[in-house]
Amino acid sequence: MEQTVTENEAIDRIYQEIQQAGNISNDQKNRLTELFGNRFQSALKAIDVGKVKKYLFHPSERIVWIVVGKEGDYQILPRVGFCSCNDFYFRVISHEATLCYHLIAQKLAEALKKFILIENSDEAYGPLMDDWRKIQSETRRLPIGEVENVRKIVEIILSEEGELPISPLLEEVKKTGFNSLTTRHLSSIMIADKRKRFKCKQGLWILVKASV
Repeated sequence: MEQTVTENEAIDRIYQEIQQAGNISNDQKNRLTELFGNRFQSALKAIDVGKVKKYLFHPSERIVWIVVGKEGDYQILPRVGFCSCNDFYFRVISHEATLCYHLIAQKLAEALKKFILIENSDEAYGPLMDDWRKIQSETRRLPIGEVENVRKIVEIILSEEGELPISPLLEEVKKTGFNSLTTRHLSSIMIADKRKRFKCKQGLWILVKASV
């Protein structure tokens, strides 16, 4: 918990410095690299290639932040520190990381004023939000019985492989016929396991408890 507070306070301080200066210095880059490592590099790249987008709707003046990621558009809620990406779902929530790189990218892009501004009417707000929220509804696709079958398959795979990142694990599960699963869906199924058989540590899923 102390590390979380330190990182959040540090990036808030750097955010204010960048906002006042209008640019990011080498010293600030070094500090952010020490704090976040590859996450900062990924955030910087996302900003440089225009993947941070600010949607502004009129006349309500509602704002929606989006960062384009590997599997689609991820919605960012800066005030509460939320991102709809997989990394946030199974690493940040479990306190294995403080911020995903999408949250870092949004914060720095806002400070630098280096983002894609997309203005639209309020009529477009509803349909766009529906599209962005589709991924969140995917965790309800399978019946309860099928969900448990997925967990049993994952248990077998991890007992044989030892540890796997989510994408290779998903590919192995899909070989058994569950082709509609996504990485987010699969990770949510494992996290929601009442028997606590699975754990993600530094991006790798491991088997904690074998079935009896």
